[in-house]
Amino acid sequence: NEELANRLRIYSLHGLSRNAWNRYTAAGSWSYDIESPGYKYNMTDMQAALGLAQLQKLAKMQEIREAYAQEYQKELAPIPELILPFVDPQHRHAWHLYVIRVKEELLAIDRQQFIEELKAANIGTSVHFIPIYRHSYYREHFGFRAEDFPVTEEVFRGVISLPLYPKMNKTDVVDVIEAVKRIVSKYRMNIGGELFAGCST
Repeated sequence: NEELANRLRIYSLHGLSRNAWNRYTAAGSWSYDIESPGYKYNMTDMQAALGLAQLQKLAKMQEIREAYAQEYQKELAPIPELILPFVDPQHRHAWHLYVIRVKEELLAIDRQQFIEELKAANIGTSVHFIPIYRHSYYREHFGFRAEDFPVTEEVFRGVISLPLYPKMNKTDVVDVIEAVKRIVSKYRMNIGGELFAGCST
């Protein structure tokens, strides 16, 4: 969409109607107009060069991510204490992140303790993402409260992003899977809510 592309070019460079190339080359003109509020979102040449080099690796990196995500899906799917990412077979998943949800009501630990257990196993994780309304700026300026967003709160309480990146190897993936299984097994509760600490599945 050329019209949209031109609008985005203007937004990306202070709202200027002409970029430097169109102003300073022999075929250009020094005159320009500021057509709208804009930002400085133009890349440096170095960033562009790195981006072009990375694009050449994109297909291979995506293939690796998909393979590791499929392994996570296969190995973690039988665990009822976890909710795995939804995969629509009609579309290709980007697998930018691999986010599981821990069902805290079925475990004797909460999400943060689960993360600490993974950390103790030398597995780094993160939480993607902290909801906007929990950040101080939005609380102070818009009066957002956590209780106003019960569904988001329920989801947020359980989410953990497991490692997923092209530099991982198959051993790394197995290590993550085994650690998750071990933690769930250790802190699993039975139907009546009793803790079977240290039991194996």
